[in-house]
Amino acid sequence: MLSTNEIQMDSSYSSLITDDRCRCHSNDEVTSTFTSKHNCQHIQRDLYLSNIVIFVISLYKSNVCQTRKTFSVNLPLLSYSFLIRLVNRAFNLYSNFTLHTKQNLIITDDFDLDGCIMNQTDEHNLEFIVNQYDIDDWCIIEDDTTDNFELIEIDNHCTLVTIKSICNRHETLLQKATNWLHGSVNTLLNNYLTKKEFFQMLDSSTGRLLNEDLLRQRIYDNGCEQSIRKIVWCYLFRIFNQTMTNEDKIQYTIKAKERYNEMKQAWQSKQESEIMILENLIQKDVTRTDSSVKFFGNKKNLSRQKLQHILMTYCVYHPEPGYAQGMTDMAAPILYVIRDEALAYACFCALMRYMTPLFHSDGIAINRRLDLLRKTIQAIDIELWNKIEQCDISNLMFAYRWLLLDCKREFPFKDICSVFETLWASLPLDRFELNNNTYSDVDDLCPSSICSYRHISMISSITNTILSSHSYSSIAEENQSEHSSIDGCDSGYRDEQISTIGDLNINYSQQDNITITSCIPLEKWLKKFSNIDNEYDYSDMFTIFLCIALLEQNRSSIMQVSTINIDNDDCIGYYFTRLVRQNDAKQALKLARNYHKQYVVFQMRIKQLLMSNN
Repeated sequence: MLSTNEIQMDSSYSSLITDDRCRCHSNDEVTSTFTSKHNCQHIQRDLYLSNIVIFVISLYKSNVCQTRKTFSVNLPLLSYSFLIRLVNRAFNLYSNFTLHTKQNLIITDDFDLDGCIMNQTDEHNLEFIVNQYDIDDWCIIEDDTTDNFELIEIDNHCTLVTIKSICNRHETLLQKATNWLHGSVNTLLNNYLTKKEFFQMLDSSTGRLLNEDLLRQRIYDNGCEQSIRKIVWCYLFRIFNQTMTNEDKIQYTIKAKERYNEMKQAWQSKQESEIMILENLIQKDVTRTDSSVKFFGNKKNLSRQKLQHILMTYCVYHPEPGYAQGMTDMAAPILYVIRDEALAYACFCALMRYMTPLFHSDGIAINRRLDLLRKTIQAIDIELWNKIEQCDISNLMFAYRWLLLDCKREFPFKDICSVFETLWASLPLDRFELNNNTYSDVDDLCPSSICSYRHISMISSITNTILSSHSYSSIAEENQSEHSSIDGCDSGYRDEQISTIGDLNINYSQQDNITITSCIPLEKWLKKFSNIDNEYDYSDMFTIFLCIALLEQNRSSIMQVSTINIDNDDCIGYYFTRLVRQNDAKQALKLARNYHKQYVVFQMRIKQLLMSNN
């Protein structure tokens, strides 16, 4: 048994523990000092909603209440002028009115409005009363086109008020010039998490991660540099967690390696026919997986051997789901980044706790993803959907591989690490937790059983606050069996040469009162996702939006696809087969984040709005 000091010098983890710590400085520009008050149970939900205020506005005429509406409003919109225009548009008023609070404080300007907000007593809502009266010289009717806000009605009494999307605003000459020179004023170039920034996130004396939410948000926003990817991925998969010190991580690495070697030697010592059949099956896929990547093409094939051992060990100790085609694709990037076989196995087990349903023979999970993709295309781009319906008689089966493998084969290998870490950072933390009695803590090398310290589960608030629209249709079983291979007509894809080798501006903090500088415009296609039914669908949504990004990147080509003189019942699939590993990952991530960001905030605001209205 090696000593701790020896492990510190020799283990693959020790190179990631350094002493170069620096203080964090925040240069965030604060645009408002007011933070809306609401009883949120989790910091993460506070952060998404702290730039939102709930208005309840009651309309009276002749001292009789005509109607009452609840509004979820982006805080930076707030001004007396905005409030007057909001009342006018929301209630379709064509008469004068006075605006006051329940305490009969009349609102006549921004000063009155600010005082009303700062002195509000209701923790949830800010209520205004509109007294309508008739007069001949009514003139406060403004043109809707000048408003910088959108109204998205959830029902007759609940409305989301959001800033208009930038695409609907008139740009100034300076903005046009800036965009032409630099692409976009909002684009953050190469703003990935650096090694220096990462070590600022660790306690200087113990090595504990100070804020797991902040780390995940930074990875989601921009990814991380390659030098720290190994340890960052261990945190993303919850192999390392917020409670672990440097010593804890070292001890875990030692014990996990011991346990993994025991498990591997156990099946290697057996000569049973089932083991040999499984080994031959996995070896065929391992040989073909990412064969053009130098790491998997060395002369001694040590990396392929490690990859096969990881998959064999997993399948032997996890007869359900056992081995399925595509698992090698998911394990290969993990081994490429982690390099340590035991740690890579632990990370792969964590990933499979999230992905196992997709490899299940019943097809329920993959059909749900296909269903969500269909619904999302229809919501965002109905013209594109009509073209897909015209050309794709296989019912979106060209996207089967995308949805099964989280688009792994659609981008160059060197880009897929950025794609994967963004996706994993978007997931609720409990997607990598043990939630099924068929799994063994020890066999999965979970910290809770490998080490003696207590593993504290940090379940993400997203799990408890964001729910997704539920999809009801399913894909016919005959279609599924007809396309059971994820390769389809993509045989030989692994032999292609690799090409050379993205915005939520939200910072997490452990403080209670946080001001967020940026607002998130919400597009009206989101109304088609207003049903809140199944929270597990939420986990699929970043992958869904990544698929949408692939379609939008190639939209013009898809719209020009002709089925005439093509002896192929899946001409769109044939088109994308030729683009394997050639799609632009950076642009796809940028677009996927944009859609995903809107979707997340929309679902949160709906829930808050409906709860407040009740």
